[in-house]
Amino acid sequence: FLASCRLTIASFLIHPFPEMGIVHIPRTAAAVARGYMKRRLSPLSERDKSLVGMGAKNPPHVYASRAGLFDVDIMFHMNNASYLTHAELARWEWSAFGGMLGANLRSKSFFIVAASMVRFRREIAPLKKFEIETRTGGIDERNIWIYQTFHHADSGTAANNNRRGKVLAQVFTQAVITKNGKVINPRSWAEENLLVDDSTWDDLAYAPDGTETLFVEKSTRFMDLGDTLRKSAALHDDMF
Repeated sequence: FLASCRLTIASFLIHPFPEMGIVHIPRTAAAVARGYMKRRLSPLSERDKSLVGMGAKNPPHVYASRAGLFDVDIMFHMNNASYLTHAELARWEWSAFGGMLGANLRSKSFFIVAASMVRFRREIAPLKKFEIETRTGGIDERNIWIYQTFHHADSGTAANNNRRGKVLAQVFTQAVITKNGKVINPRSWAEENLLVDDSTWDDLAYAPDGTETLFVEKSTRFMDLGDTLRKSAALHDDMF
């Protein structure tokens, strides 16, 4: 835990806007601490902890928070940027709980967000509790695809805690694993460092039948948009 905190603090000390770290460092450290504490208290086996949030066949990781002082804007609801902040905090908590953060530290590798998109569907009022479900939706030779959904915290039921009511927002993230400054194959890295069997990775590489078959469409369109944006940036850069 101390090593992960040092990594978190160091990453923000070199940030060009240190004032952002005044709020973000404590929130990130708290998310990591919660993830480790949940892992320690969880009755699940070590393998089952690693499976949380892995694909549609396993339970998602659930992060809980509320729209607080640093999240609400003049429109008197959670600011758009705060959704991405909480999505990041949810990924920190999930990585600590599932073992990915520890594996990154042991292997001296990094989980890097390459691109992210968000769609806002319903507002979150001040002080309103909400939850974020995090799942790894897919994996290929270069990318890890993570799908996160926001829900009201009081919309679930004890009988089925995977049904948390209507989606408030969706975040789709493309991430990579780097080591020594180079992008490495995430599946090969995971097979060496995480307690997840081959069948789980096969399920991530090839989306199962059901609602999550839409993952293929999401990731394809996401990459198409990324290619279009790269071409646009290249045309702009050629002008200078």
